[in-house]
Amino acid sequence: MLNRGPAKWREWRWGQLVLPLYLPDPKAPPPDESVKPLSEVAYMTIAAMRSHGQADALKEAVEKLAKEPDSPGGRVNEDRFRTTLKEAAKAVLPPEEMENIWPTPEAPSGKTSRKPSKQSRKPSKEKPAEPEN
Repeated sequence: MLNRGPAKWREWRWGQLVLPLYLPDPKAPPPDESVKPLSEVAYMTIAAMRSHGQADALKEAVEKLAKEPDSPGGRVNEDRFRTTLKEAAKAVLPPEEMENIWPTPEAPSGKTSRKPSKQSRKPSKEKPAEPEN
């Protein structure tokens, strides 16, 4: 379907199910590289739940989300949709499959690998040695 006009609308579709989404804030920083795109997360969740025969539970969760939008226009925030997918999958999928779809973010280490340059340098001029008598 060709849509003409300003890009002010975003939808997620699954069969006959349509979920209007908010556009991401253009001023917000880009998501972390460890965060998978919404389409990938949704596909992996649907495929995993179908393999367990629980696709209807996911469909009911998304329909419930569509009936309770974040705005009067009927749109939903992407984060809320991700949370709904994760909660629906958590009730059905084993932890290994959950980790495959939603990997736990790595905690940043407290140590830095850099060291100050002033401590490792030798002074440019060394004091002359005093003559011994």
